[in-house]
Amino acid sequence: MKKILILLIIALMSNNAIAFESGQLSLDTPNVLNQGEGSFGIRHRFFGEVTDTDKFLGTDDGGNMYFMLKYALFNHLVLGVDHTRDESAYGIGLEYSHDFEWIKTAVRVNGFRLNKGLDKYDKSYQAIASFQTANYFKHINLTTNLGYDAYYKHQILGFGVDLNAENFISFLTFTERLSLLAEYYPQVDKVETISKKYDAYAIGIKYQTYGHHFEILVTNSTNMDPRTMSLGTDSKKLHFGFNINRKF
Repeated sequence: MKKILILLIIALMSNNAIAFESGQLSLDTPNVLNQGEGSFGIRHRFFGEVTDTDKFLGTDDGGNMYFMLKYALFNHLVLGVDHTRDESAYGIGLEYSHDFEWIKTAVRVNGFRLNKGLDKYDKSYQAIASFQTANYFKHINLTTNLGYDAYYKHQILGFGVDLNAENFISFLTFTERLSLLAEYYPQVDKVETISKKYDAYAIGIKYQTYGHHFEILVTNSTNMDPRTMSLGTDSKKLHFGFNINRKF
């Protein structure tokens, strides 16, 4: 918990960042970084059930955590590193994005290492293409991820929707826009002994400021990226989670 609080403080320290991309809860979204700009994100999913009020919405049972850092080497070309608590996973990759008149696109290739215990490490890679529409009617944009996970040899597929509006709640003076987010990850191909019974999904609320996104969500999975969300989940129980994203 101390680590989480420290990261929260870092996220709030600066107030001069410029506008940030339209991020989702766990999906990849095309970056908007120009050369020399960067961003970082924190994702947290608690293991406990959100209905367990005796354990403060399940937060007393610990959780999975994901940290990512991006830096634009050139306009539209971004270097990213990430770490996930589950399997002590580390990743590094390159992403290239391009904006068309009616859609934003990006392709990310990411190598990663997983700690399988007893000093055993597995290495592999994934490739993901992300597509995001413009903000139609000033209130809705759609996101799709298509990719391949070479480790489990399965397809990655995810869909997301962002219903957004200017802040209409007067006491949320720090917020410029509010969004209702939803994601769904159908299992298009099953991996024996790995794929789960149910498809993964997440629903949340995003509070967007000039350079921050704060997201509060519930999900039936404790995974936090398209590769692992596409493997599904064995539980129908919902878990509380949150994200913080910051551009610098």
